Amino acid sequence: MEIKHPEWLQIIVNNQTIFGYNQEWYQTSFQRTRGCGPTAAAMLLLYTNKCKSEPLPYQNHSVSAITQVLEDVWEFVTPNWFLGLNSTKKFCQGVTRLAEYYGVGWKCRRLSIPLFDCKRPSLSQVVSFLETGIISDCPIAFLNLHKGQVTTMETWHWTVLVALTHEASSNRYLATVYDGGRQITFDLGLWLKTSKFGGGFVYIRSD
Repeated sequence: MEIKHPEWLQIIVNNQTIFGYNQEWYQTSFQRTRGCGPTAAAMLLLYTNKCKSEPLPYQNHSVSAITQVLEDVWEFVTPNWFLGLNSTKKFCQGVTRLAEYYGVGWKCRRLSIPLFDCKRPSLSQVVSFLETGIISDCPIAFLNLHKGQVTTMETWHWTVLVALTHEASSNRYLATVYDGGRQITFDLGLWLKTSKFGGGFVYIRSD
């Protein structure tokens, strides 16, 4: 399954499709090194905005327009100097402040994956959360505090999940994320099992 309009989170640059927005578009070096969280938030907010006839003053028709959105979102979803934006709670607090500022009643739904294995949700619980979000046409921000054995991912990093596929032959769930222009597919169960620090998932509901 996939969100209805993944193309809303893509942009054509020099005849090349860029999958997702890039924290490298921020103005300062600090923002570029810490900006994956607000970049993911901007993607979720822009997608929700297009679904709801654009109550926010956000556009995504060019890199320059998206950069303006990134800078605005940074004012609300703000990483700190040392740890960046290292929890789904902090992510949602920032999104809530932005929604309140603009007078929209959007709310975060989040599922945290804690440090300790014994407290983590099961794969089926994670899949249920993700499927609920995708069925509701919500892209999902993914906080990966440790990539485990998923070699294609970055540790301590936010991406945006746009699709989830069940591979029946191997009974695996394959998640597809956009990350700074790349489209990456990885084994969700492998990440959940081998990630040392966990992370979490967030989507925005507008109803």
